[in-house]
Amino acid sequence: MQYKTITPQAFGAANDLALEGDTVQSETEIDALLNWLILLKGLRADRAEIDMQIEVAEAHIKDALGDAEVGTINGEPVVRWSYVTTNRFDQKVAKELMSPEQLAQCTKATESRRFTIVGD
Repeated sequence: MQYKTITPQAFGAANDLALEGDTVQSETEIDALLNWLILLKGLRADRAEIDMQIEVAEAHIKDALGDAEVGTINGEPVVRWSYVTTNRFDQKVAKELMSPEQLAQCTKATESRRFTIVGD
C-alpha cells in the first residue's frame, strides 16, 4: 500500500486546535474527513501486521542469540540484546505500608484524551 505525505495545510480548518477558553463540543460531524478515517484504519491494520512480523523476526534472532548479548555478522556487531534492571514503584507494598491519607498525598490526578475509532 502506498501512502501520501500528510501536511498540516492538508487539514485546513479541521486541523485547528481549540484554544483555552473555547467551548469543546462532545460530538461533531466529520463527514468531510471520511477519507482520512479510511486511511487511518488501513494504516492501523498495516501496523498490526508489521508489528507481528517484527515480533517473529525478533524471536528468530533472540533464539539464535541464546544467552549472548551481542550478535555479529562477519565479525561486526549488528544486534544487542542487553540485560536491563528496572526499578518500579510497587503500589501493593505501598498500600500495605502507608495510610490512605499518605497514599492520597502521593496521588496526582491527570486528564488526557484517548482517541479511538468506534467499532474497532
